[in-house]
Amino acid sequence: MKFRIDKLPKTEEDMEQIVKEVEEEHGHEHHHHHEHEHDILDEILVSLQSLEGKVNQLSGEAEYCRREIKRIYLSMAKLLKAVFAKDDKSRLQALTELKEVLEKEVTA
Repeated sequence: MKFRIDKLPKTEEDMEQIVKEVEEEHGHEHHHHHEHEHDILDEILVSLQSLEGKVNQLSGEAEYCRREIKRIYLSMAKLLKAVFAKDDKSRLQALTELKEVLEKEVTA
């Protein structure tokens, strides 16, 4: 902070002038400080919004993976049932069920 004091204040007007200069300088720095804080807060907000978008995207992808894993396990169960079936009718039934699992998307 730079003060311009040409002489020692002798009158009330001199004091008022010094106070005015100090307030102007401090007010400018204070305003600049708030602008800097505002810029930082804007950057944080943008980053948080970006992070929220990524979280939502990953949540959707995780849900999709969960459904697909469930479908894989169901397919394996139907396949094992078909492999170890005692007769052709049971084997055909298990393979038909396997086909249905593979053709449709499994719901949660």
